[in-house]
Amino acid sequence: MKTKSVNNEKPFLFQRVGAFLFDMIIISFLSSLLASPFIDSNKIQDLDSHYTEVIQDFVAEKISFNEYTAEMVNVQYELVRTNGLVNITGICLSLLYFIVLPLYYNGQTFGKRIMKIKIVSTSGDLNANQLIFRSFLANSILLDLLSIIFVMLASRSTYFYCVGLLSFTQYCMMVASFFMIIIGKEGLSIHDYLVHTKVIKV
Repeated sequence: MKTKSVNNEKPFLFQRVGAFLFDMIIISFLSSLLASPFIDSNKIQDLDSHYTEVIQDFVAEKISFNEYTAEMVNVQYELVRTNGLVNITGICLSLLYFIVLPLYYNGQTFGKRIMKIKIVSTSGDLNANQLIFRSFLANSILLDLLSIIFVMLASRSTYFYCVGLLSFTQYCMMVASFFMIIIGKEGLSIHDYLVHTKVIKV
């Protein structure tokens, strides 16, 4: 019986980005679909409209920077609370999708399978701990969890500034990983280095 050879070359950047985008679309669609019967869509529309009005008023210099900041804090805080069930559903689906699925599906999500790439361990067999820590960093699960905790326990201003700082940190990690994948010989991102994994072509 012939054994299937594994290509250990690092994938092209578009393969990783394409897989990531495809996976996030699946998670966003499923979480919205499952939670939509239980959320107040009218309130969300009103908050979105108010969000747009605040930006327009600030650009038109109808409100000061302090008024703009205060209104943005209130609107974003209420949006997160209103979308709480969607966010919780998204976290649960992400845990299943990015941890359980690759663990039993040869290191692949549906996006990675389509793009013909997979996650492998550089220190033995791929295990659940590696996938957990990798997903918490790479797929914003940690940020989403902390956002829910802050919106439940912290004041509006504390939530706004803490989540803003965490989001900025997450963004910086993504940008750094982007360049590391392009420049590095094996295409390792920050989370790959930290949990001893890499993404290869299948």
